[in-house]
Amino acid sequence: MVSPHHVVKIATALSAVALTASVAVAPAYALQDIAIEDAVAQSGSVTADNGVVMQSDDQSDDQTGDQQSQDSMPDNPNVKLPDNVSDEISDDATVVSEDLAVTPEGEVKNIETGEIVTDPTLVGTKDQQPDPLAKTNGESFIPVSAEDVKNAVADANVQLSKFESNEYGAHWGTYNNSKAFFDYQNNLFVQQAKGVIDVSGWQGDIDWAKAKADGVEGVIIRLGYGEGNNADKKAQRNISECKRLGIPFGIYWYSYADTPSIAKEEGTDVVAKLKQFGVNPSDLAYPVYYDLEKWTWEGHQPPTDPNVYNNIVNNWYSALQSAGYKNLGVYSYTSYLQGPLKHADIYAKTTWVAQYGARMGFDSFPTNSRGWQYTSTGKVDGISGNVDMNAFGNKEYVNGGSSNSATSYEVKGNMGVEWRSIGAEKSVIGKPIANEVCDWTQGRVNCYQNFENGAISWTPSTGAHYTTGAIRKEWARRNYEHGVLGYPIEDEKKLSNDWKYQRFQNGDIWSRGTKESRIVLYNLRDSFYKNGGYSSLGGPVADEESMGRGWWRQRFQYGDVWSKDGTNYRFVIKFDLRDSWNQHRGFSWLGAPVANEENMGNGYWRQRCEN
Repeated sequence: MVSPHHVVKIATALSAVALTASVAVAPAYALQDIAIEDAVAQSGSVTADNGVVMQSDDQSDDQTGDQQSQDSMPDNPNVKLPDNVSDEISDDATVVSEDLAVTPEGEVKNIETGEIVTDPTLVGTKDQQPDPLAKTNGESFIPVSAEDVKNAVADANVQLSKFESNEYGAHWGTYNNSKAFFDYQNNLFVQQAKGVIDVSGWQGDIDWAKAKADGVEGVIIRLGYGEGNNADKKAQRNISECKRLGIPFGIYWYSYADTPSIAKEEGTDVVAKLKQFGVNPSDLAYPVYYDLEKWTWEGHQPPTDPNVYNNIVNNWYSALQSAGYKNLGVYSYTSYLQGPLKHADIYAKTTWVAQYGARMGFDSFPTNSRGWQYTSTGKVDGISGNVDMNAFGNKEYVNGGSSNSATSYEVKGNMGVEWRSIGAEKSVIGKPIANEVCDWTQGRVNCYQNFENGAISWTPSTGAHYTTGAIRKEWARRNYEHGVLGYPIEDEKKLSNDWKYQRFQNGDIWSRGTKESRIVLYNLRDSFYKNGGYSSLGGPVADEESMGRGWWRQRFQYGDVWSKDGTNYRFVIKFDLRDSWNQHRGFSWLGAPVANEENMGNGYWRQRCEN
């Protein structure tokens, strides 16, 4: 982490002149009205808690006071940072001059080489104290921790994107010793950030070598639009050049779908063109994005109902996923997301948003990795005219870098705790194959994440639990959490004789081997546990039965479990008594049990029934 004393000054184009100048008209997909609020009033420096400082163009260097230059020593703005700090200098050492550090043991070392300094004019002798100003050639120096200096050196060595800020002050900087992107008030959008452009045939023949050299670290390439149309006229060239030069890329497809069936055809079109151009799922460093905007098409109207749009998105997703393209996302702009696209399931897929204002107005990103298309008037060497600029990265730091990869998905929060507790990628459910999907609607808060061999589900009341195998298949057959069972409340448990079971909110699912599975619901579940459970009755061998008059029965290996609606009747008929009951015309003659079995002595057993 950047220490409180480590302050980096980043110059941005947030001048009062720039803020009041007219802004070029942006494409429809990027427009979003946003109040700049006090951006002009705050056109001076703004310091964030993380220690990054944004300075406007109208504030000269001699007005910055104690603000820190990016290449100066912490707390000593007139002293140059070393080019590097030796590994021999521990974090708890104290830097006492431009090139010297003192260890906790009192040794003086050269900062860059780590060599012990023995010059008596600097360290003295046993009989003679050194002049303290000799270390600094007579200049004052405030001692600072070596850890702070190391952080400052790391930040100074971060190569910031050559991408410019936008017209409203959203800008590049550093955070956690990595490139980062901030809004105009220095609120972090992403760290571990990459400068990404998105392009189409309208940019013509791009000189990709020049673009890469000018700071382009990723590209989202338009593949086409609608259904039944030709591919973007430069898509094949752009894909081939990115592959040749090793530029990470993703794909986007502009939607004209007003029905789920057209969305499915659009998805089929995407798959065909991806395969035509030789794009495998493993080639994609960024997702395939479904571009949803308010379009104009003679004789057609874009949907306005979020539920209709949700079905459209699901159909498009299904077409891509069935062809093996799992790394998918939705792209749109803030006002459309807050209108026709305002649906929890769509929000759960939206990871790239256009917002050409001072801050990002969409605050429901479902994943740690995300992208902000912050301007449409960027300039990049190798591209004639304007180009969209984006900051892609992670909100929270990810060990190993980007979480945009098609084969790298983060498992967060309680679901991450659950996954690691069962063995992470070595567990029965394996590795994650998608990012988490969450619904934050009041009263319906939940999340789930799919893995190679199952999933983890979470709600605030039930916690996080995995489902897999035959139990998961039975849960799916019962319509998952939307069916009678609700959410899992425990992990699956293994019993003897190949039996497994898992408890859900309204019942249990039992399985034996890989094919046989049953559910035990409500009162019958309570009766089962009240009367000894598995150790006494074994596993279920049939589903529940309605016997009539409010009575329910479920057969187990060693007895039958009974319950009656609206009562506390929870009885079982076991072993020979069950056989005798069946032999004597059962429920139609004797009725249901009204007591449990009794040992009468001399080997006799009795059970009372209704009749």
